[in-house]
Amino acid sequence: MNWHQLHTGKTLQQRLAEFQGHLAELNAPLSGLEPGIISKVYPRNFIKVNRQLFIPLSLFSIRVFDVPRARRGIRVGVRTVFPSRNAFNNIRLVGVGLDYIELQGKGKFSSRILFPLTQVESIYRPTNKKKK
Repeated sequence: MNWHQLHTGKTLQQRLAEFQGHLAELNAPLSGLEPGIISKVYPRNFIKVNRQLFIPLSLFSIRVFDVPRARRGIRVGVRTVFPSRNAFNNIRLVGVGLDYIELQGKGKFSSRILFPLTQVESIYRPTNKKKK
């Protein structure tokens, strides 16, 4: 599978509208992690979480919980413009939108991580180094 098959043709706002009512964790530059329910997604630039309006394209990332595991995806590494300490060096890319990428979250609880493209420096295929 190649990454062209993962194109959704959607914007970040359109994708977030599908997650309305889900628990999310917003990673913002100044306020850190902000957990809450996505209560409303406005057609243009805003989402409402915890009675606050956020601009999704200005966030580092948005992690959405209670999302079924993706059936398809490819292993990639993602370098972000913010410090992430190799957290995304071996993760599944499951969607490529018009202004975001979507990753399958690691861990016990199924989640998706949405990155605005402005927060992504590069996407690469991880190499498998075998020990001699």
